Amino acid sequence: MSRPSYKPASSRLLAKNAVWNFTGLIAPLIVALYAIPILIEGMGSERFGLLAVIWVGVGYFSLFDFGLGRALTKLVSERLGSGQISDLGSLIWTALVVLFAVSLVGSFLIATCNAILVERLLDVNHTLNDEARIAFYLLAVGIPVVVLTTGFIGVLEAHQQFKVIAKIRMPLGIFTYLGPLLTLQLTPDVAWATGILLFGRMVAAIFYYRAACKAEHSLAKFIRPQRLFIKPLTSFGGWITVTNIIGPLMTYMDRFFIGAITGLSAVTYYVTPYEILVRLQMVSQAIVGVIFPAVSSAYVSNMERFNALYVQGSKVLYWLMLPLLSGVVLFGPEALEFWLGGEFHEISVPILYWLSIGWMVNIIAQPASVILQAAGRPDLTAKAHMVEFVFYSIGLVLLLKNFGIVGAAMAWVIRVVMDTLALNCLVMRVLPVAKAHAMRTIFVTICTIVFMAALVWIESHYFRALVLVAVICSSLAFAVPFARTFIRKSHANSI
Repeated sequence: MSRPSYKPASSRLLAKNAVWNFTGLIAPLIVALYAIPILIEGMGSERFGLLAVIWVGVGYFSLFDFGLGRALTKLVSERLGSGQISDLGSLIWTALVVLFAVSLVGSFLIATCNAILVERLLDVNHTLNDEARIAFYLLAVGIPVVVLTTGFIGVLEAHQQFKVIAKIRMPLGIFTYLGPLLTLQLTPDVAWATGILLFGRMVAAIFYYRAACKAEHSLAKFIRPQRLFIKPLTSFGGWITVTNIIGPLMTYMDRFFIGAITGLSAVTYYVTPYEILVRLQMVSQAIVGVIFPAVSSAYVSNMERFNALYVQGSKVLYWLMLPLLSGVVLFGPEALEFWLGGEFHEISVPILYWLSIGWMVNIIAQPASVILQAAGRPDLTAKAHMVEFVFYSIGLVLLLKNFGIVGAAMAWVIRVVMDTLALNCLVMRVLPVAKAHAMRTIFVTICTIVFMAALVWIESHYFRALVLVAVICSSLAFAVPFARTFIRKSHANSI
């Protein structure tokens, strides 16, 4: 069976999808700005630090999909690109059944390791032990819901249904902050906040499933799984799993170490600027999330389009994010003081500087990671992360003990720089068509670090404003032509 009318998603569609993806991610940032100060005041810094860890858990425990959600997106995208869709239903149901099975393993692990997580790893204050343990038991129960949702989203992404995803993601993201605010009116207990967060995830999962059934009709009726699909799913997903475990672990392990070494109160001062910077990544997430299924499809049908999506997408992403993160470095300290007061300003501003530089470098790494996965080489990303993890773990402990939470931010930035350089070197090695751009990216990485660091030393508010205006104008001057070229080339290839 084939689909002769199928055409690759045009750039106009990709751009619209990126906008929808962005829309689905921006609302939580607005709500977070309102909710976080209230939650900190109402729960106290230590309990809020525990809630921050719970937020990580709700999202991070999706790692128990073992990369199958990403593998499903890639395999479905490839079949849509080549027109071979006769076995899509069986492929998807095979992935969902395997997802559910491995999620049960994840639930068992979290439930049995509950005491170790609470009492040893996080070293939670004894007065919070009971509610912390209940919260982690609730997380264990919710893992199958979180994991199955990644499968539904994978199907929707492969079908370029980002408008639908955004319509579900937006209220879910808002509820991530409003939910704990609602329970705070009754009790500051973190277990109640966790319960309402998982309720929101369950409702969202139902809507994701219904939307996925509309996009792929074969999903509406159960189709017996086939063993022949397990190997391609797990071989690709296995390496994605390594990345999904080690990558987020390196992203979030700093707060666990901070809680264990310096206390949960310190987590609050560290995680607050971090959460805002993470939310600013909505722009990059919107673009990268749209590009992955597109480049996966292009890799099996049109290498010229594959390279065009990579090069132009990388440039647009960079020039869109540079003014945002430059603005954080230039005016973030004043905004932080206005938002949370002088105490936060004094402690968290150095964290804000380091993390802003690190996130800008991380932006540069994302396109390289995406095209390696789209080219069927997630093993390279995983192996790079395995090596980085060893050095990062050692560096994090040493710098945290010597420089406190600032040292944790320093270690994270060093790790991100290593990751960016390594991934682009791997692109040069295995994808000759992308070698020239990867080489330029390494040079851009070095220049970006120097530029972002220089912004920190600007004291005059007037000069800061001039610099920010110059960065915005320069970014627009570069981003607009790149975007037009991207649209022209991709549209030509889609005809």
